[in-house]
Order: sequence, then structure tokens, then C-alpha cells
Amino acid sequence: MKTKELIKALQEKENKYFDLVWYARSGPENDKIKGVKENKQRIETLYPNEVNNLQNERGDWEHGFNSGMLAAFRYILTLSEMGKETADDEFPNLDS
Repeated sequence: MKTKELIKALQEKENKYFDLVWYARSGPENDKIKGVKENKQRIETLYPNEVNNLQNERGDWEHGFNSGMLAAFRYILTLSEMGKETADDEFPNLDS
């Protein structure tokens, strides 16, 4: 796999886990904020199984897994773009 393809695949996974972490953090109290409902619906359409897993009895575990994946993919992408020192300094970056 070429470097550009590898980076693109990593970015796609980072985007997926960003969406899922954001979704888990966005409670119903945020639905009145412009764009929140639409973004939730987009994520529900893209990742129906993952959203369902967040809403079942293992939701806390799933959210932890998604958060770990987001941190790992961001670490790898930062490592490739800015080097080890920056990646180590920013890890774990879970901003959403």
C-alpha cells in the first residue's frame, strides 16, 4: 500500500471514531443546537450497528473502545505528520 493510500485509510478510520465519540457525547439536551440532530442522523445512517452498540447495556464499553480507537488513530496520524515528540505530547487527543 502506498503512503497516500495508507494515510487516507487511517484518516477514514479516525473520522469514523471521531463521529462515534461525538455521537456518544451529544446528549438529547444538545438537540436544540443547530445541526446536532442532522449530524446524529448522519452518523446513525453511516454506522447503524455501532450506534446500536452505544445504546445497549454495553454502551459504556463501546464508548471506551471508540475513544481508544480515536486516540490511537490520531496518534498514528500525528506521528506521520508531525513526528514522535508532538504525537507523544498530544496523546491521547480525544477532542470532539
